[in-house]
Amino acid sequence: MSVDVAIVGQPGSGKTTLFRALTGGRSSDGVGMVDVPDPRLERLAAAVQPRRVVPAQVRVADAPPGSRAQRIAAARQADVVVEVLRGFGADRDPVSELEGIELDLAVTDLATVERRLEAVGREVRGGRKERAVELSVLERAREHLDAGGTLATLELDDRSAEFLEPLFPVSGKPRVVVVNVGDDLLPDGGAPARRVRELAAGRGWPTLVVDAQLELELGQLDPADAREMRATYGVPEASLEAVTRAVWEAGGLITFFTAGEPEVRAWPCRRDTPAPAAAGVIHSDFEKGFIRAEVTSVDELVAAGSMEALRAAGRLRVEGRDYRLRDGDVVYFRVGR
Repeated sequence: MSVDVAIVGQPGSGKTTLFRALTGGRSSDGVGMVDVPDPRLERLAAAVQPRRVVPAQVRVADAPPGSRAQRIAAARQADVVVEVLRGFGADRDPVSELEGIELDLAVTDLATVERRLEAVGREVRGGRKERAVELSVLERAREHLDAGGTLATLELDDRSAEFLEPLFPVSGKPRVVVVNVGDDLLPDGGAPARRVRELAAGRGWPTLVVDAQLELELGQLDPADAREMRATYGVPEASLEAVTRAVWEAGGLITFFTAGEPEVRAWPCRRDTPAPAAAGVIHSDFEKGFIRAEVTSVDELVAAGSMEALRAAGRLRVEGRDYRLRDGDVVYFRVGR
């Protein structure tokens, strides 16, 4: 399991520069994998001393620079959309760029909803009264989009939201907003980023300030030199790591770990995932053959040095099929054939 991310933005926003900085050259045809930073993984590796350490990853796609339709198609295929706004240059107007992207997504969804509304309306008029609830939801969605809203701001219960899922709407997808600034506006992005934050906060979207060109250049330096240069701009941590973490959280994922001599690894799963389904993230057969989960925390394993030491001391929690994994769990799954 991974999060699929689409990076979209207006021409000249620097979205491709951000993509190149994020992927560090590990990409092909506009698609790359990005490691999710997690200090807990480093702590586990230091304690267990495995032969291999494997971080969780997100899959990032740089939306094509061509037509609006290509940008929409890239966003439609993603779990999370990263919207890159130009916050550099004399004529910068990132708020207008954000509103323009949102308008494109909302107009796309309006056309999709209207087509579906017409089809369901015919069925209801033809006697299929059981479709009346879906018709009502579609009408609400159309009215909301017509009024200038997006599906991200349309309040629906879970049952109602299910009627929209087959339409693959784009304006309701989780967002991470990145204001791409010049080094003169680091670290907070100044007034342009402040206005974007206010707009994005009302929709529940995180806003980050990044100098994508600077990050691309820092990625080519020795780590010590990169840290020194970063400090001169007042940027305390890697901006790219903050973007990746924001994407992870926006995608609704938590991280669990497996830790043994061969490998320490971070695994993604959705919040509230039952233990058998989490085992299935490792291998599909594990879900079918799930017996129980032996669970501990990162702190406890680091203190003990290994899962075997905790097991010998009787300090592993034994959980059954109803257990829902928590962020940071270290798990050994018992499975049968």
